[in-house]
Amino acid sequence: MQLSLEIKGALPEEKQRGIEAAKAVFAAAGISPEQAADGMFALEGWDDASFSADEEPNDDDDNAASVWMDANKASIAACCADWPVEAVPENHLFLQLVE
Repeated sequence: MQLSLEIKGALPEEKQRGIEAAKAVFAAAGISPEQAADGMFALEGWDDASFSADEEPNDDDDNAASVWMDANKASIAACCADWPVEAVPENHLFLQLVE
């Protein structure tokens, strides 16, 4: 599995810069991108289940999802570092884990 960053208008080298920033966040947290994505998946599944108590993510899932969100923010910031402020996209999930 590898990381992908899909930001409209970003050059390949900007996307790669964003991916490297995300990898640094995962390394600093001591968690793999796969573990972080699993945590994010658990959080999104809980949302899809209308926040049902029996579907609530555990602390590990919450922490992993938090790392994924931090990596996503870092990837956007690094990718769009040279862009005008108004051109930087809102903080949506642009970081993806692909095969």
